[in-house]
Amino acid sequence: MNLSVRVRELYWGLWRRPGRGSPPVLMFDFDGVIADSLEIYLEAFLEACGEIGAKHLQSREAFLSLMDGNFAVQLMRQGFPLRKLRTLAAIYEPRIRDIFKSVRPFPEMPDIMRALAERYRVYIITSNRTDFVLQFLEEYGIQGIRGVIGSDVDTSKVRKILRVRRMESSRFPWYIGDTLGDMLEGKRAGAYTAAVTWGWHTEDRLLKGQPDAVFRSPGEMPKFSW
Repeated sequence: MNLSVRVRELYWGLWRRPGRGSPPVLMFDFDGVIADSLEIYLEAFLEACGEIGAKHLQSREAFLSLMDGNFAVQLMRQGFPLRKLRTLAAIYEPRIRDIFKSVRPFPEMPDIMRALAERYRVYIITSNRTDFVLQFLEEYGIQGIRGVIGSDVDTSKVRKILRVRRMESSRFPWYIGDTLGDMLEGKRAGAYTAAVTWGWHTEDRLLKGQPDAVFRSPGEMPKFSW
């Protein structure tokens, strides 16, 4: 890692965080938190692995294990160089766009996101595409989100969280996710982390990332003292 990048992470992660009593900024993951998308993307992933001969990744557990850290980094560790990943993304983008049309929100989440956005500054930081998520928010009337930062902007959630932290430097940062990788990257970016258990990873797996809060149903979030 570039030393200057790591120094910025340490500065914002360890020394520049406002006190716990400061107004919060809430940064949400998208898939598995707002969108009920696991089975849809799992099916597409397994099919793609079969087409490109990646038999070692053609299982549910292999797919979920890619979310134990940064998705792109985990894939590269499985033998996919960045150049190949970009090529595959270009090949499969039309298919992914069609697949995304089948993604629906968890039933309670549109109302909850609207309610939270009325009270707090809310962003979405995701491994999905920015334009896909913006289209989704419009379709389901989820208003008040201050920004969406997707994989087309940056593949690192750490850097995306730090970007929001710089914009909202006086606010106490929370990152809300559904995978172990979310918990680890959120902490690395100096945010408090909240795990939701209705998403892609089980509660036991999420707890390995030592989240600062755990939500077992969406309705708990508006009542929480952020």
